[in-house]
Amino acid sequence: MAKFIAVIIASIMLAMPFGVFASTSTESAVDAEQSYYQILSEADGLRSSDPQRFSQLLTEVREQQAKLNQQELDYLAYLSAYELSFSGKFTEAVAAYQALINSHADPELTLRARLSVVNIYAFSQNWNGGLTQLAQILPELPRVSDPQLKTNGWAIAAVFYNGLGQYPLGLEYSQQLKNTATDPRSQCMAVQLEVESKFRLHSIAASSPDFDEAIAVCEGNNELVMASIIRSNRAEQYLSEGNSEKALSVLESNLAAVESSGYAPIKASYYSLLADAYLNQGQLDAAKSYAEIVSSNKVISTNNITNARANRVLYEIYRQQGDTAAALEAYIRFAEADKAYLDEVKTKNLAFQLAEHQSIEQQNRISLLDEQNKLLTVQQQLDQAETFNNRLLIAVLFSVILGLVTWGYHSFKNQKRLKQLAEYDSLTGLFSRGHFTQVSRSAMKHTETLGAPVSCILFDLDRFKRINDIMGHKTGDWALKLAATVCQEQVRDYDIVGRIGGEEFCVLLPECVAQDAELVAQSVREALANRDTSESGHSFKLTASFGVSDTLSSGYCLEQLAANADKAMYRAKNTGRNQVCVFDSELDK
Repeated sequence: MAKFIAVIIASIMLAMPFGVFASTSTESAVDAEQSYYQILSEADGLRSSDPQRFSQLLTEVREQQAKLNQQELDYLAYLSAYELSFSGKFTEAVAAYQALINSHADPELTLRARLSVVNIYAFSQNWNGGLTQLAQILPELPRVSDPQLKTNGWAIAAVFYNGLGQYPLGLEYSQQLKNTATDPRSQCMAVQLEVESKFRLHSIAASSPDFDEAIAVCEGNNELVMASIIRSNRAEQYLSEGNSEKALSVLESNLAAVESSGYAPIKASYYSLLADAYLNQGQLDAAKSYAEIVSSNKVISTNNITNARANRVLYEIYRQQGDTAAALEAYIRFAEADKAYLDEVKTKNLAFQLAEHQSIEQQNRISLLDEQNKLLTVQQQLDQAETFNNRLLIAVLFSVILGLVTWGYHSFKNQKRLKQLAEYDSLTGLFSRGHFTQVSRSAMKHTETLGAPVSCILFDLDRFKRINDIMGHKTGDWALKLAATVCQEQVRDYDIVGRIGGEEFCVLLPECVAQDAELVAQSVREALANRDTSESGHSFKLTASFGVSDTLSSGYCLEQLAANADKAMYRAKNTGRNQVCVFDSELDK
């Protein structure tokens, strides 16, 4: 069955659009307002759904070929090669694709051409040619930017290796396809190829849920032919496990859908499996009926296994019925089909082994060249050894000096970085609590000497925990940075601003009395409340409660000044939030 499955899927892949080159437009002909590239893109999108229109558009573009730029000429060459392959002229198509591959065309268009060649080789069973192309395609696929082109590449690799009978590789690439597929057809193809590979590797039981999941994916995407293939694999597995009753259940439940599909190879597979299952159940008339349909070519079978199975069933029936002549004739047909199948397997294995041998030989040549290069390198090193030794001392001294300079530079940078980490809050860029305290004490000592007043503004974001809990810590961090920015915009350049707690900020204002500090706090409060918060990803009102104190009421002790501002701030919070309160003696009672 592997051969005709490969034919089904290869033909599907030829019809799938590739990334930016594909279009589903159905606009008409060459139009003065359309570029030739757009017309070619339109044709690309129609190449499988409307072949007649596709050829018409190509003919119209060819008439204007002298006006095409190089990109359009390459695109036309690709579509012309596809037109040849679609009409069955595979030799000419491969030659046209190869000319494009050997040109300087766009890399993704070249990759499309290579994939198309692999499709043709899979269809015509030119395994050596397909393996040669895949050896160049597969290393490039992970770097392809177009996701659809990458998906198609994995699909074609999986189809090709399953068709070749290299099921471990087919499984590997079907799983790559499964991981990247986004369109329904590719998702169905991925699970169908994966199940087929596991089935051929004897690593899946007929009762495995993998069969059910694969059928559900394909039927959910209306890919009934591939769903029928999966059921065929399952029925064959039931037969290999000796459970012909289950095999019959699978086949009979889907027989009407297979017959209505009109696809002869899958019908032949179902009929041959039904014949085998009925034979095992002792229902010889039913078994003979289905086997004769396949054996007599009433349903065209492109698969030697299908023919061999049907004729083996007929041989067993005739033998049991004592019809020696008919049994001998059926056995001869069985032996011929079985031999053809074994020859096909040998051909595939030989092609794969030859490709592996060529790969090993190429690697050996590369290794030999590497060894020769190493010998040349050693010779050059020996020639340069004397000069190198003469300069070694200078180089060492220079390295030591450079190392010391580098160490000194990095040491300076590290010290600077450590100082930055210690003195500044990493989130807001404001002074950390420790550095704020140190700088504020120094400022207060200076202003006390001058006899100048100092004010303190302490503010805390309202309902900040709720912002974190409901909108997330990312939004909370954004709110803290906004508060820091707004505060710095409203205060003077020499005012001291620090983040002293989670959502708590403090501003020290030298040469400023409480009344002026209150105005500053009000400006910060209003600016914060009026800011648009939508850029955080959430829309909410951000407010804060402010407490103000000064040295006239608190003295030049920083701790007392901050404590009084804190009392005023809590009065602001307790009396409604989003307001400014100035410390007075009543708060000490």
